[in-house]
Amino acid sequence: MNSRTPDSASAVTTDTAHTAEPVPEVPTTSRPSAEDRADALLARMTTDQKESLVRADFASLKELGIPVLTMVDASAGLRGEQNVTAFPVPVAQAATFDEELVGRIGEAIGEEGHAKGYNNLLGPTVDLARTWHFGRQAETLGEDPLLAGRLGAALTAGMQSCHVAATVKHFAAYTQEAARLSTDTHVPERALYEIYQTPFRHVVAAVPYTSVMLAYPKINGTFATQSSALLSDLKDDIGLRGYTVPDFWAGDDQIAAVRAGIDLAGLGPVGVKIPAGGLTDGSIPATRLDDAARRILLTLFATGLFDHPVPEPAADVSTASHRALAVEAAVSSTVLLTNRRSALPLPTALTSLAVIGPADTDAFTGVSGSTYVDPGAWTTPLQAIRARAGQEDVLVTHAQGTLGDLPLSVVPRTFLRTADGAAGLDGTYYAGPDASGTPVLSRTDATIDFAVTPDESLPQIWSATWTGTLMPTADGLHRFSLLPAGTATLTIDGVTVVSGTRHCRRFFLGTYDYPLQGAIELTAGHPVTVELEYTNATAESGTCGLTFGWQPDSLIPAAVETARAADAAVVVVNRIAGEDMDHHQLDLPGDQNQLISAVAAANPRTIVVLNTDGPVAMPWLDDVAAVLHTWYGGRGTGTALAQILFGDTDPAGRLPITFPAAPSQGPGTAPASYPGTGGAVSYDEGIAVGYRYYDAEGQQPLFPFGHGLSYTSFAYGSPAIARDERGTSTTVSVTLTNTGSRKGTEVVQTYATLPEAAQAEPRRLVAFRKITLKAGESTCLTFTVPDQDLTVWDSGTWALTPGTYGFAVGSSSRNLTGRDHGDQRADGLQATEDE
Repeated sequence: MNSRTPDSASAVTTDTAHTAEPVPEVPTTSRPSAEDRADALLARMTTDQKESLVRADFASLKELGIPVLTMVDASAGLRGEQNVTAFPVPVAQAATFDEELVGRIGEAIGEEGHAKGYNNLLGPTVDLARTWHFGRQAETLGEDPLLAGRLGAALTAGMQSCHVAATVKHFAAYTQEAARLSTDTHVPERALYEIYQTPFRHVVAAVPYTSVMLAYPKINGTFATQSSALLSDLKDDIGLRGYTVPDFWAGDDQIAAVRAGIDLAGLGPVGVKIPAGGLTDGSIPATRLDDAARRILLTLFATGLFDHPVPEPAADVSTASHRALAVEAAVSSTVLLTNRRSALPLPTALTSLAVIGPADTDAFTGVSGSTYVDPGAWTTPLQAIRARAGQEDVLVTHAQGTLGDLPLSVVPRTFLRTADGAAGLDGTYYAGPDASGTPVLSRTDATIDFAVTPDESLPQIWSATWTGTLMPTADGLHRFSLLPAGTATLTIDGVTVVSGTRHCRRFFLGTYDYPLQGAIELTAGHPVTVELEYTNATAESGTCGLTFGWQPDSLIPAAVETARAADAAVVVVNRIAGEDMDHHQLDLPGDQNQLISAVAAANPRTIVVLNTDGPVAMPWLDDVAAVLHTWYGGRGTGTALAQILFGDTDPAGRLPITFPAAPSQGPGTAPASYPGTGGAVSYDEGIAVGYRYYDAEGQQPLFPFGHGLSYTSFAYGSPAIARDERGTSTTVSVTLTNTGSRKGTEVVQTYATLPEAAQAEPRRLVAFRKITLKAGESTCLTFTVPDQDLTVWDSGTWALTPGTYGFAVGSSSRNLTGRDHGDQRADGLQATEDE
């Protein structure tokens, strides 16, 4: 891959190469008492006590006064608790591009965690979004390592300011749920260092006394938890002073993990499988046991757990300021993707507004899994829009239009017929993962709805087919859903309508099911052939399940009439996401694309609100007036949406993930690179992740990384560059002017292009800043780019490649502007005009 200087960019030239330090040296003034106190306590401990600490057996350490680690998932608030604040999910936090704001979110989560009796918050999550398939991309901080690292550092520092220990996760290269407990991730060394380890590098550089959770998969042949090389990277290269810990089900040998460098053997006693004495029988060196125990103690002292014990848990910790912060964060993360003919904000002349879709209590505020937070009492989008519209005497009507991404009611037996005319379907069951060979069971099944093995004669791994006919009850679009634990396919009249895999029907943390959806046009009274295929071979071990659901009466026609009678229509659509699932299609689930197209044909001022975890296909994009992306905005979702629709505030979010124009774009489009083959997945794109891939491959995305519109307009001046006096960083300055008629927010982004000899990506985000300006206001922004952020991983070290470095400033990775014509020399670097 050849690098090039982007158009309209500034450039600097290095005269000589040098190796950059991988991590800034931690100042000697950083918590020296924590080091001394940890050493003093360690010296008092017996070998058995050290082992108890590593085994998370805090009960046996009571006499030493070591605080018990009480843990809670905390990426968007406190999972599993009530009367706490549900903040936007991590990818929405990334969409804010605002370190100060996410730092306040981290502090609020830390305050609530401490008040609820927790002193170890499992978060933030700084994983990267590699492909659009990733079911946990809502839990990432986007696709760019600098963005994820800077925001992750702010979150970690905010949390730990409240005398709790954060646990940053998941180190490293964890980008899919498919076979997440066993897959072997083949990632090139350079990509591992430059892309997947870099977010942790930024976090640890800012907050060295924290803890880090290792990921589930194997990395280049070895489970991450058992990889001494990976753990050495984290401690010796990156500079972690605190402890490491595995995820709950990570690896198959915890003693080997401790030997390799894991410090706390599990997430609390329930997660530890090492028996007493298992670490003191010579299985690991005494120096390794000492180091593990010391790192745990050091983290507890440095974060204040010894000096600030948790109180008795409070009943309600969600303060008014935290709830206001949740709304602020939801506003700051909402991205205006397109806004034709200034459809937004809604005009003052508006007299009626149709709200369509799952916009009331059925709106999603979060995702299933470890990031789910109970929103408690919250204002739904429909409630907020009605309240705000009431101030303008705007009549708001609501039509459901679609049920959204939810499993549908079971298809009743009365609408199904077997080959001999009986009610139900012909079921044929087989031993093994493929529906082939001699059946072990044949019978008539009235309906398909089971969550346990339907017959005792079936083995642990089995498969089945069900065939027959279905009688449609209406003309038009019929929607179908499958809710499997395993792999299922629905074929109607030879057309595959629904197909995919779910490892479980619902992850045990959270409230959302994981259905598969599809829709097809049918005619009332005309029977169609139905074939269902299923195997539990891809389900979680020892589980099975399948529910065959439908919605024969479309809600779209009524929604179209509601939209036609209004001055404007807001269509809210959604998609389920969460832990232990991936996405099989880029399309919105079910009938939601059809709903949007039908409403847009009836009302030219149709605004689409995407409440999803990431990119979706938008075949209707040219037909709608505006598109807003709200991710999953927590308890502030509804209030923030109403404020933005009516122009009370600017949509302030920007895309932390590139949106592909087709499912064939971006990394992971071949089976070997997603979900993998033969038990391994190959990251054959190397360092070309996210916008780097689109730039390197010349692909035109639907919306680029960093994109987002304002209700005003901005003009950029020509950037100027200079070297600092020490010769260790470059400054990039640019003037930004609000050229519109109202106050607005911009995210100014600086990208660098490395010399061709670096064989780097075409451009790399090196700085960003969010700023709000009044109409006509100008300001000069100066960004400092450390040399470390311009280095590449080369032959086992970080190096700054000699040659010309280009700098461009703009509002997205594809909207860059400005050129510096100056000639300035400082410490061996020269500013030059673009070639």
